[in-house]
Amino acid sequence: MDTLNSHDYSRWCRRIVEESQSHAQANLLFDSSIAEPTELLRERINRCFAGPLTSRYRSTFGNGNPFVLDSLAARYDVPRDSITCTTGASSGLAIIFNAYVEPGSHVIVERPYFDFLPALALNHGAQVSFIERRAPEYAIDPEQLAALIRPNTRLVVLTNLNNPTGAHLSDAQLLRLASVAERAGVKIVVDEVYGDFVSLGTAARLSPAFISVNSLTKVYGLFSLKCGWIIAGEEARARINAVYERFEFGLSKVAHTVAAVVLEDMRPFESHWRGILSASQPVVMKQAGELARAGLLTGDVPEFGCMYFPRLVFNVDDVAVTDWLWLHHDIAVAPGSYFGSPGHLRIGFGRDARDVADGMERLRLGLLQYRELHNV
Repeated sequence: MDTLNSHDYSRWCRRIVEESQSHAQANLLFDSSIAEPTELLRERINRCFAGPLTSRYRSTFGNGNPFVLDSLAARYDVPRDSITCTTGASSGLAIIFNAYVEPGSHVIVERPYFDFLPALALNHGAQVSFIERRAPEYAIDPEQLAALIRPNTRLVVLTNLNNPTGAHLSDAQLLRLASVAERAGVKIVVDEVYGDFVSLGTAARLSPAFISVNSLTKVYGLFSLKCGWIIAGEEARARINAVYERFEFGLSKVAHTVAAVVLEDMRPFESHWRGILSASQPVVMKQAGELARAGLLTGDVPEFGCMYFPRLVFNVDDVAVTDWLWLHHDIAVAPGSYFGSPGHLRIGFGRDARDVADGMERLRLGLLQYRELHNV
């Protein structure tokens, strides 16, 4: 059995955010979400509650706000009864694991990974194996997946776009993986919280082997709504809903009312993220070139998404480097060790291009100074 790296991204993230309150010049370049569209959100909240109470104010008891379900079914072109609303994507993933994983089960997780995923499997008493997504494409080899599947394998867990690399699995690639899973009778969970950066497709439409999870958090910056969902075929849905009906009582009637109104006209929110990335991505691409020419970082900025996952050119402890950068330059980038890829850094650029430019310049100057001081 492969083992999970001892580094804990969530604890590191909480520490950095807490410490940033006393760092007046802090630049949190690791953030992996689009910045909140605060004014757009305020307008939708007012539309719901400032005047006559909106008709979208409905109970979420059952499988979610009915208007949210209707909008999601139309948006992703899936049957309404294939969708179950959750308190964000993390809650959806926890429900799926509760439905499929028990002590002694085997779970396959991609690497690089979002550390919540293997941790969730381990917390359920599962054995965890990793399927490698190798640079530069970070694709997944169906033959390697087939070789990893055991008689007790219950789930394969992927992200698309991949967190942290931003790599995209096409429908054709997903179908090849589905063929392997269907033969083995295994489900593939696809966390699609970054998927709308590419298209409004969902893996769950392609094969009953897929269970898709998504939310309004990452692409749209609407983390305050905690609106997520699971999309699954009939067999998986029955198993998931048996758990959901026992354990999911946290859906906010108020938040999901606002989510319903948001989903009925997503165009301003789509314009929001597109506008941010049209300004910030060229900044990252330009400065990534400068970092490469300086012999500091290597790796291409991905075509889609708001994350960049370059590798440090000099062979040092990435956690030590990022701690030093935070201490001496007030710049926070996430160590690759937290994602199962030591020697890498995760950079987020889903916010104001000026902040991104400032962060990338601090990173460049900090890495130059680190290399000189430590003779690496």
